[in-house]
Amino acid sequence: MASKRMALVALTALLGTMPTAGAVTLNVSTEGGNATSSIMYGLLYEDVYHSGDGGLYSELIQNRAFQGTSVNNNQGPYQTLQYWHTGGSDTLTLDNDAPLLTSALPWHMRVDVASDATGQTGFWNEGYWGMNVTTASTYNASFYIRGSYTGEMLAAFWSNTTNSMLGSTSFNVNQTEADGWVSYSQTFVPTYSGPDEKNTFHITFEGSNVAGGSIRFQMISVLSQSFNGSPNGLRMDLAEAVNELNGKYLRLPGGNNLEGIASPYRWKWNETIGPIITRPGRPGTWGYVNTDGLGLLEMMQWCLDMNLEPILAVWDGLYLDGEIVDEADLQPYIDDVLNELEFLTGPSTSEWGSKRASLGYSDPFTINYLEIGNEDFLNGGIPSYLAYRFSMFYDAVKNEYPNMKIISSIWAGYFTDSSLPVNVIQDLHDYLSADDMAAKFNGYDNAPRTYPVLVGEYAAIYDAQHTSPNQLDNPTLQSATSEAVYFLGLERNADLIVGISHGALIKSLHDEPDNVAMIKHSPTSIVRSMSYYAAKLFATNFGSETVEVTGDVAYGPLYWAATKNDSGTFFIKIVNYGGDSSTTVTVLVPGKTNVATLKTLSAPDMYSTNTLGDTQSIWTETQISVSEGGYSFTLSGAYIMAVLVV
Repeated sequence: MASKRMALVALTALLGTMPTAGAVTLNVSTEGGNATSSIMYGLLYEDVYHSGDGGLYSELIQNRAFQGTSVNNNQGPYQTLQYWHTGGSDTLTLDNDAPLLTSALPWHMRVDVASDATGQTGFWNEGYWGMNVTTASTYNASFYIRGSYTGEMLAAFWSNTTNSMLGSTSFNVNQTEADGWVSYSQTFVPTYSGPDEKNTFHITFEGSNVAGGSIRFQMISVLSQSFNGSPNGLRMDLAEAVNELNGKYLRLPGGNNLEGIASPYRWKWNETIGPIITRPGRPGTWGYVNTDGLGLLEMMQWCLDMNLEPILAVWDGLYLDGEIVDEADLQPYIDDVLNELEFLTGPSTSEWGSKRASLGYSDPFTINYLEIGNEDFLNGGIPSYLAYRFSMFYDAVKNEYPNMKIISSIWAGYFTDSSLPVNVIQDLHDYLSADDMAAKFNGYDNAPRTYPVLVGEYAAIYDAQHTSPNQLDNPTLQSATSEAVYFLGLERNADLIVGISHGALIKSLHDEPDNVAMIKHSPTSIVRSMSYYAAKLFATNFGSETVEVTGDVAYGPLYWAATKNDSGTFFIKIVNYGGDSSTTVTVLVPGKTNVATLKTLSAPDMYSTNTLGDTQSIWTETQISVSEGGYSFTLSGAYIMAVLVV
């Protein structure tokens, strides 16, 4: 958590030297209101800027199955030996000599050992620009070998900083070429923690045992200990940070990575399930090859581990390069969606349900929400979406799953009144400047109630110092506060809004340090942004019913809203967006006399950001007693977010 300060510093953020003061009295109703969405605050996941591979996915090895790395076009082939290096008297070669380990992985690494080799030889991998090696974690190292070798092979972490071994595990190998591919796997704990992220993974063996010959390797994997111990799961620290957000849904597989950069590279659910050696991966949308190690079932396990409602997006015939499947050719892709739904929700006796059960999930999952496509308003997708793509998928899914809630990836206003069934949810995305984000506080007050809204992606990407096209490097106090104002507007329209999720959950600092995300990471560290804390403050203090709040001043630059839960706890939220630097707030809640908790989020100035090793956000909690029938406190700072929990 950001710095948590109590008592005297609890409500203070120094902003400027010429303070002005204001005051507001808020009267909170204890009756009436609308039910809020049970999944109001959620999460969007897509493998963008190494948020999955090299991020949330617990795999440490980059290019573990020689599927490739960088994607600079859609032509291929992508297979390389990038990030692999020889460590002795051997040569590394990309090879596809039969027999293959699996048809999904058509290339492997051939290690040719010099004829005069003696002593240890081998190779090493540099990971995703380093590795987190710590004695606090368990690691599972595994690989496949084809060739003749008898003796010990050593798998070890090394620190480039200290040039020393941090930990190792040994494998006793005794096989011949006739044995084909043989798998090896062991779990170990390092002896020492790396002093930084500059760590590598090595496999070494006795060179004289192979002198003049070759050994082939495939699927060289090192998985770190995962969140909740789930197999093939999530990197511990990133998952814990995500879990702290208290999200209620996971929109998956999410974003443009669903669509694919061009044919045939759409996200294919059935190629992301089963043993990792059967997953071919694909050139992803965001400049690198996806391993699909964090596949459909891993994402569903993520939902189980964090008690998240899955919002499943399905491919609907549009590639990002503008290629669109003709109406006459669309049925196989509709059938594919129905197969995916049977795989997830069908009984274990069904064709695809039995496949799920064979992979360790005998009980069906529940899918209540399904989104047809992603951002079909882009890439020339609107005409075909309106003409046939949406309706063909909608009709097929509703025929089999009549109670499933369907989400349109474009605004309902694009449809004619008769072409979009009532209660279809519209997925709206808002990437705005801070001022425009705050201006949407009342944006849904008078919106038609016919079609609910999922804000599947949002982010304030510009502030007063950063204007289009120069996006923010990181969320600032100003941009995060504008998002908080936006949240208030959504909470006030709880009869319309289904949920909201930030447009970038996680990004790698190596890949994308120059635009916003809730969380950024290096191999060993994470940065929780201002936007992260704003979302956490609101999501962890949210009730099941709205309540009316009236103030003695007009909205802006001070904004407020309130909800309450079934047990009678009230959450009164106040946001100051560029107003008085000192504001006295009095909150009147009839019948309430208990001590309340005031939580605030602020920072030293409006452009403060959280960066690696420098957390500027200030999270405070303090106790407020009733005085003269109300709760009075002072908010210090022209940009500050607060929640009074009564």
